[in-house]
Amino acid sequence: VVRFFATWCKACKAIQPSFYRMAALYPHITFVEVPVTNHNANLHQGLEVPSLPYGHIYYPDAGLVEEMKISKKYFAGLVKKVRWYDSGLCGLDEFVPEDSDDAAEKEN
Repeated sequence: VVRFFATWCKACKAIQPSFYRMAALYPHITFVEVPVTNHNANLHQGLEVPSLPYGHIYYPDAGLVEEMKISKKYFAGLVKKVRWYDSGLCGLDEFVPEDSDDAAEKEN
């Protein structure tokens, strides 16, 4: 779980305690904070982080599976998604596109 933030961002500071509490509740999940600075502008621009605070959820063997605003208004959504993926109910199979060869064989 990645939190993109800036030191000057009031909304980022407001959710910081909640992010830390969630990290403490899920010690088996890696929580990372990425400060948005002039020195790493290529990183957050390359990841298309549109606003701050912003969150990414990465899942083993699947990569980036969720990206969302995580200001106070939206933080409950992050909590819900983390619980969902942690419980294994995420159904990643639903999001894996069928191989076009497999699809063609099913039609015949």
